[in-house]
Amino acid sequence: MRKLQCDVVVVGCGIAGLYAALKLPRGCDVILIAKGDIETCDSMLAQGGIAVMRNEEDFDLYVEDTLKAGHYENRRESVDIMIRNSRDCVNDLISYGARFDRDPQGNLLYTREGAHSRARILFHEDITGREITETLLLQARASHNIRIYENTEMVDLLDEVGPDEKRVCTGVSCVQRRGEKLEIYSRFTILATGGIGGTYERSTNYPILTGDGCRIAAEHGVLLEHMDYVQIHPTTLYRDTPGRSFLITESARGEGAVLLNSKYERFTDELQPRDVVTKAIMDEMEREGSKHVWLSFENVMPEIILSHFRHIYEYCLSKGFDITKEPIPVVPAQHYFMGGIHVDSNSETTMPRLFAVGETSCTGVHGRNRLASNSLLECLVFARRAAEKITADHTREQRPRVDPSTLSVVMEKHIRASLEEDMPAGDISTDSVIPDRRQARVELLCKEDGIIAGMAIFVRTFELLDPTTTVTPLVRDGDKIRKGQMLATIEGDVRTLLSGERTALNYLQHMSGVATYTRQMADILADAGSTARLVDTRKTTPGMRIFDKMAVRIGGGGNHRHNLSDAVLLKDNHIEAAGGVREAVLASRERCSFMAKIEVECETLDMVRDAVEVGADVIMLDNMSHATMQEAIDIIDGRAATEISGNVTRENVEFLADLKVDYISSGALTHSAGILDMSMKNLQVLG
Repeated sequence: MRKLQCDVVVVGCGIAGLYAALKLPRGCDVILIAKGDIETCDSMLAQGGIAVMRNEEDFDLYVEDTLKAGHYENRRESVDIMIRNSRDCVNDLISYGARFDRDPQGNLLYTREGAHSRARILFHEDITGREITETLLLQARASHNIRIYENTEMVDLLDEVGPDEKRVCTGVSCVQRRGEKLEIYSRFTILATGGIGGTYERSTNYPILTGDGCRIAAEHGVLLEHMDYVQIHPTTLYRDTPGRSFLITESARGEGAVLLNSKYERFTDELQPRDVVTKAIMDEMEREGSKHVWLSFENVMPEIILSHFRHIYEYCLSKGFDITKEPIPVVPAQHYFMGGIHVDSNSETTMPRLFAVGETSCTGVHGRNRLASNSLLECLVFARRAAEKITADHTREQRPRVDPSTLSVVMEKHIRASLEEDMPAGDISTDSVIPDRRQARVELLCKEDGIIAGMAIFVRTFELLDPTTTVTPLVRDGDKIRKGQMLATIEGDVRTLLSGERTALNYLQHMSGVATYTRQMADILADAGSTARLVDTRKTTPGMRIFDKMAVRIGGGGNHRHNLSDAVLLKDNHIEAAGGVREAVLASRERCSFMAKIEVECETLDMVRDAVEVGADVIMLDNMSHATMQEAIDIIDGRAATEISGNVTRENVEFLADLKVDYISSGALTHSAGILDMSMKNLQVLG
C-alpha cells in the first residue's frame, strides 16, 4: 500500500473540485483524485449555462425565482450567499480564460430558462459546462502545487479521535484501477464526488456517479440531508437502448422550443419549474399511453440552433433527427440531486476537517427543486467558500518548519557529523548480517502521546545515507500524536534502515520532547488566561541550539536570543562591571547598532526604575516574588516590554498567568524536557 501526504485532498475533478483546489493558496500541497479519467465528470455535460445576478435590481427577483422553484424549502442564507457572490465567481472564470458568448460589441449575452423571471444565464454555445471545466482543468494542470491522480476511487475516509473525543477526518483511502491501494493523509479533505445518477436506469449522469461521497460519509456518522430530493429533467432525447440519456438543455425552451404530444399539440407552459414541466410530460405520456413526447424547434431561428445549440443539433443529427426540420422525441430522466451531505455556509460537514462541495453536498440552496443553471454557480460559490475557510484554518495552524536552506547549509553538517560519530568505520553488525542490498520497509510508531517535531531531520538522515530511501511522513511538525500511532513509513535498502535508525530517532525523539514540553506549558498559560508569549533561553545542549529552538517554535513557543550577537542582554555581572543600570544601558546605546534591542535583567524595584528612566527596550523581572513583579509592572506602565524569568517550569508557570507581561522565558523548555519515545517496528524485507 502506498501512502501519500498533502495539505488538502480533493475527491472529484469536476467544476467544484477543480475550483476549490485552485482557490487554495499556492503554498498549499493539494492532491486531486478522479474516480475515472479526468473528463468523466458531470460538469462536462452541463449544456445550458451559469446563472448570474445581472445587477442589484435583479437580486430580489433572482432570490424569489430560486425560492419559488425550490418550493420555499431553500436555506435562505445559502441562497443569499450564492447570488451575492455570483458575479465575482463569473469574473473569476473569465480571468482564467473561460469563454461566454457575446454580441458583436463584445457584451455578454444572457439567455432565459424555465422559472427564471428574466434572462440572466451566461452560456458558451450549448457546452457551457465543458468550457468551464476545461478552463479550470488547464489552470489546475499548470499549478505546481496540485497533483492529479486519475482512475483513483475513494473507498473510505481516514479519521482519528480528536482532542475532544470527536472523530476528525485525516484523509481518504483509495484503490487505483490497477488494483494498488493508496492512503492519502491530509489536513483537510474536500468531497466533490458528484451525484447519484449512476444508480438510475435512465439518467443524464455518467454511470460512475453512484453517490460514493454520501455513502462513505454516512458510514462515518456524517450528517446527510434531504436524500429524497432528486430532480428529474423534463427533456432528454428518448432512446430504447441502455446508456446515459442525452440532455436537451432547458435553454432550448427558453429560446422558444415547445413541447408537443403525439398529436403535435402543445400541452403545457415549457418555462415552468422543472418538476412542474416533468409532471406535465409524465401525465401526458400516461394519458396517451406513449413512451415519449416531442420537442419542436420550429419557433427557434436556424442561426440560433446552429450557434447556440450546435452540439445538440449535431448529436441529434447523428441519431437521425434534424432539429431544424422536425421535432425530436424527449422523455424525462434523472438529472440532479438536491440532497446530500449536510454542510454549513462554509461547506464544512459535521465531521471536523471534512468539507463537501458540488452535487454531493446539501447547501440548502435548491430546496426541493433546483432552479435551472444554479448548479454550476452553486459549485463555484461554495467551493470557493470551502477553500477560504480551509485557507483561514491552515494559516492559523501553520507551524514553523525547517527551511530547506537551513537544513542543507547548517543542519546537514550536524547530521553528517552525528552519523560519522555513530559509525566511523561502518555498521559492522548490519554489514556482517546483510552484506548485500535488500529492499525493505519499516514503520515509525509513537509510544506515547505528544507533539511531533523534527520530521524533516528524520527524513534527511536517511537520505544522506542513501538518496534512494523513501520516507513517507503521515504527520507533520506540530501535530498532536498519540500512543500507537504510525507516523511514517520508510522504504529502502534494509542496511540503510538499520544503520540510520538510532541517529534519526535521536533527533526526532529529542525535538519532539522539547516541542511536547513547550506545548504543555503554553497550554497551561493559555488555559489560565495569560496573553504572555512563552519563550526559550540559551540553555541548550552545545551544538543542538538550532534544533532545540526550532522544536520550541513547533511546540507553540517563541525564541529569545539565538546567540550573543542577536541582542543586548545586560545581566547582573554586566551591570556591576559597568557601575549600574544607567551606565550599562548608555554604554550599550553608544556601542551597539541602532537596530539592536537592549534588555536589562532587574532583581530590585530600584533597578526597574533606573531601566525605565534610561529607556531600556525590554525589562526582565528576574527571580522576584509575585507581589514584587506586580509592583514592577505598575512602575513600567507599558514604557518597555516586560519579561518574567528565573526557574520557570511546567509545574509553576500557572502562578505567573495573572501577571500582565509580554514574555515569560523558561530554560526548562530545552534543558528539562525529556524525549518523546518512538520506535521503528514491523520491518518487512521486500526483496
